Amino acid sequence: MCFVHGCPLFASAEEHGVSASSTRVFSVFGFPITDSVIASWIVALFIILVLRIALRGGIRTIPSRGQAVIESLVEGLESVIKPIVGQKSFKVVFPLLFGYFSYILIQNWSGIFPGIGSIGINVDGEFRPLLRPANSDLNTTLALAILSFFAWFYYSIKCAGIRGLYGEIFGNKVKKSEVSSSVYRMLFVIFFAVGFIECVSILCRIISLSFRLFGNIFGGENLLHNMYGFSEKLANVPVANFLSYLIPLPFYFFEFLVAIIQAFVFTLLVSIYIGSITSHSDSEHDVGEEFLEKEQI
Repeated sequence: MCFVHGCPLFASAEEHGVSASSTRVFSVFGFPITDSVIASWIVALFIILVLRIALRGGIRTIPSRGQAVIESLVEGLESVIKPIVGQKSFKVVFPLLFGYFSYILIQNWSGIFPGIGSIGINVDGEFRPLLRPANSDLNTTLALAILSFFAWFYYSIKCAGIRGLYGEIFGNKVKKSEVSSSVYRMLFVIFFAVGFIECVSILCRIISLSFRLFGNIFGGENLLHNMYGFSEKLANVPVANFLSYLIPLPFYFFEFLVAIIQAFVFTLLVSIYIGSITSHSDSEHDVGEEFLEKEQI
């Protein structure tokens, strides 16, 4: 039986905050379908429908309102991403990065939509929410991070080749004409050894990307949960009951902004990782490197 629970977040965690694990709603051939998986399907379908409606009739010389909105978003991301990934590889890489940004942004925003976490089913007297913001589930953010790793490897090979990828990780960064042959050989050994450390750093990107996004969204869900619970207590106080409607509002606005920032940061970091290999032939490469040094974990 489906019903709406009083709490806007997860009822099973009313006293202790939002549960760190997603809730299994049903199974298909033994494979569990969780509330975060259902939310992912809905968001993906929503993005497809919005793009289809906005661009119905094809791309026009004089854009419709929907096409103008999409073009503005694309041009805004293009101005940021193109200097990082490089002019030559931009057209190849941009569809993935645009998909990342739009998907993660809508997923992050889904936590403040009505019905997320409050509409569910009753299973043996236990409330099970049908929908959960997918990025508050570590499985989702880990999957995005793993996909980013393989995308980095694929685009690095496609745009720079195996030799370019090897040279970036293990190659000697000093020109042979600038130093003596003995110093060059010694530096070659050092850079080759440092390459293995770089490999560990590359693998750690999976952890940093997944936990950064998960931590911010999951923390935001807990914040909204606690503020709503606090406002419910004030609703029983005769003098201060009007505050119960005002207290959660600033935090909803805060989470709205955090959702945009986290979607942008995730997309930007992935573009920097890819651009560190693909953009050596472009002068804009230094922009990505400078940002990467600040975000390196």
